Amino acid sequence: MSSRRNETMTPSNQPVRFYKFVALTFLFITIILSGVIMFMSSKRTSIIIETKSSTVDVNDSVLVGNDDKFGSLKGIVVSKAVDIQQNFIPTESESQDANATGMVILHNDSNLSQPLIPTTRVINQDGILFRLKDRVVVPANGTIEAEVYADVDGSSGNIGPSQFTIPGLSEEKQKQIYATSDMDITGGIKNVGILGKSDMDKARDIIVLALEQAGIKELQSENPALKGVFKLIDSDITANAEIGDEVSEFTLSGKANVLGVFYKASDLQDIANKALLRKAVDDTEIVQSSNDDPTVNIEDYSLAKNTATLQLFYSGVSKLNPESKQLEKSMFFGKSKDEVRRYLLKLDHVRSVDIKFKPAWIRTVPHVGEHIEIIVKEVQ
Repeated sequence: MSSRRNETMTPSNQPVRFYKFVALTFLFITIILSGVIMFMSSKRTSIIIETKSSTVDVNDSVLVGNDDKFGSLKGIVVSKAVDIQQNFIPTESESQDANATGMVILHNDSNLSQPLIPTTRVINQDGILFRLKDRVVVPANGTIEAEVYADVDGSSGNIGPSQFTIPGLSEEKQKQIYATSDMDITGGIKNVGILGKSDMDKARDIIVLALEQAGIKELQSENPALKGVFKLIDSDITANAEIGDEVSEFTLSGKANVLGVFYKASDLQDIANKALLRKAVDDTEIVQSSNDDPTVNIEDYSLAKNTATLQLFYSGVSKLNPESKQLEKSMFFGKSKDEVRRYLLKLDHVRSVDIKFKPAWIRTVPHVGEHIEIIVKEVQ
């Protein structure tokens, strides 16, 4: 009876052992997978990239015309004729006595007019003698202006406002007929110098600049809403003295034509910005404009065609683009520190690279984007 019972129990133990084995195997696999998952999830990498921006310059030619079809910048090309005359004093000069001159007011408080001949003497309160230049008639109970000159050359003739008597008249008439001055009498000293080449050259430069400024002022007043760039396109300067002449002063007369090219500042700014953006090598770069306005000068022009060519100068800053495809996280999957460093240092603007693995004993970048941190720092 017992042997039969044993035979019937043996087959029932086999499924139990099998299921136990399966359960243990599954548990072991689960533990292994959990470990792998924990290991993979603990792998993290920080990539710190230090970059340095660089200056980008634009130097382009811009066509200007009064027709949109002509060139890249619509504008006005016009010229203005100007002329200027200016006096100059030689720098190397010496003082010499000269004849002081000025104006006096002759008064007549009597009821009869009083004629006075040329050279009639008038003396101020300090005893400085002057003479009338021309014949005058002082009206009764009235006044008249007359020009006088000092009797003696020199600085003594330079006086301020004064009261004068006329010694050629009787004492009684001197009380009724007299002179006053409200302004200085000057010219007793004059500077006489030798006109040198340096004086002439300096005066010419001043006249040329004055001609240009006068033309600019007139042109800009005619186009107040537009930005302008200007150029003195021709000039003719003449002097009333020659180098080596002994003169107290000399006069330069100048005539010139000033060219003006006018345009909207916003239109030029758009052209400059587009030219700057074209300087980006690829999407690894960001090019940003500076805060300065673009500058231009006139390179060529045609008044007959109302066209001009401007030379455009503009600058900006080029830097690494953190959003470029070359910096996508997938580019670093599975790479070692050396591989990441070599790759990044080939990019423009990258100055240094620091890679940090966590935990410290891992050797490659994880294949999970969320576990990769890319930090871009710009250094000065």
